[in-house]
Order: sequence, then C-alpha cells, then structure tokens
Amino acid sequence: MNIIIKYPAVKALQDLGLYYIFTTQRAAQHYHYQSLPAANLCLSIYKANTITRQLSPTENHCQIQPGRQVHSRLWGFHKRPFDVLVEGEMDQVSVIFPAGGLRRFTKIPYAELLPETDVLGMIFGRLANDLIEQVFATDQPDDRVGILDGFLGKALQCGNRQPYVDRFLLHLECQEPNARVVSLAATEYKDTSTLYRQFKQYVGQAPKEYLKVIRFRRALRALQQRSYRSLTDLAHELGYYDQSHFIKDFTLFADYNPGLIPQITTLVQNELILIPRG
Repeated sequence: MNIIIKYPAVKALQDLGLYYIFTTQRAAQHYHYQSLPAANLCLSIYKANTITRQLSPTENHCQIQPGRQVHSRLWGFHKRPFDVLVEGEMDQVSVIFPAGGLRRFTKIPYAELLPETDVLGMIFGRLANDLIEQVFATDQPDDRVGILDGFLGKALQCGNRQPYVDRFLLHLECQEPNARVVSLAATEYKDTSTLYRQFKQYVGQAPKEYLKVIRFRRALRALQQRSYRSLTDLAHELGYYDQSHFIKDFTLFADYNPGLIPQITTLVQNELILIPRG
C-alpha cells in the first residue's frame, strides 16, 4: 500500500490545520493495519470500493474491498484501536480535519454524518459530484492537492464559527493534562452545560475525553520517537501520578503496553502513526 501525505497551499486551509492523505493499493495486494485514537476527523472518498465496518465501544473493524461505486465516509473519534483490512485495489482520498475543523464547512451535526455512506454529498450537495470527477481524473498527488484546495477554499464558511467553542479548544490545548475541565469551563464561561453540548456536537467528544486523547497522542508521539529517558519520566511529564497509572491509561486506548510502541509502530512522513498487522 502506498500512502502519501500532502498539505494545502491555500493559506486559509493551512491556518485551519487540515491536510490530505492519498492511499492507493494494487489489485494483487493486501494490507492490514491498526490506527490509534486521535482527536481529528477523517473524511475519506473511495473511488470504487465496498466498505464493511463494525463499530462498538470495545472493538472497531473496517474491511475495504474492490467495488463499483464511489463512497465517502466520515471516520471520527474512537476509544479503541481501529483495525483496517484492505483487500485488493483501492484509491482513497482523505481530508484530515483538526478538532472542530469540519464545522467550518457544514452545520450538520457530527453524529448525523458518521453513519452515512455519502458524507461528501450531505455536506456539499451536487457540487460533490464535480469534486469526485475531478479528483479521480488524475492520479498525481500535486494535481489532487490543487483540486481539493480550490474546492475547499471556496467552500470554507467563516459564518460557521462558534467562538466560545473555538476559544475553549485553544484553552484546553494550553492546559495541564490533568486539569479539572469543569472548573476550567466555569471560570471562562457562564453556561457550562450549553458549552459542553456544543463542544461534543462540534468536536465529536466531550471535553474530558478530548483532553485524555490529547495526552494519549503526546505519549504516543514521544514513545514512537523514543524521546524520553524512562517510562517513569514520561509519565511525570504527562501529568500522571506514577508509571503504573500511565501504563493503565495508555493501554486502555492502545491495547498495548507503552513499552511495545517503538517496536510495533511505523511513522508515515512524520505525521501518521500506524501499527502494521500480519
């Protein structure tokens, strides 16, 4: 399987923090991998594939096989590793949105988009067909970036901002991992119940879950890059009381002991951390 990560050339899209992943595989190939929980959203367009998925609180599986129709799906927050099996030919174009970034293009609630098989059509209507035709008319990554930049740049809706949620997201990014989110919200905002409801609709997870995922991704990156002296030191840097607390929390997200991460993960273009299987 060939994975290429590209970044937009349009400044407004750069500022938003989105990027693109182009994934292709030949008919004779098979690839099995796991992705790990993250705070972003992935909108994937498949040129001609059948997607079978099983999602639950305890396990997540996705099987991608050759098909005849274009599909577009939203892959959102998950608390467990996501197991993906790609069997045969695939051509996939993905747009990765940072937390809350999809809201800049649509007001449709996150939960309504997740089960759909034509997410692109739901968000962009008939314009989605033009995008699909253009983006799959070329197999050159730079050409695809130009097409996506032009489309998404025009579709960007400044009026879709939710200032309170945007500010709260920035606020959370600057907090210690074990910050008391309830106290934090109460300090900055009067109506915390409305803020929490909007945050979950906007981001796809509650603020406390979001902070836990952010801390998990910091740990995952440090482990994959071996940028720590010991697990105890890393646990303290991340705000855990001790190493055992860190290992327990990390394993809940990853299904693996943190000490195994450097041995089993692969890093794609310094951005995407995967666990190859089989």
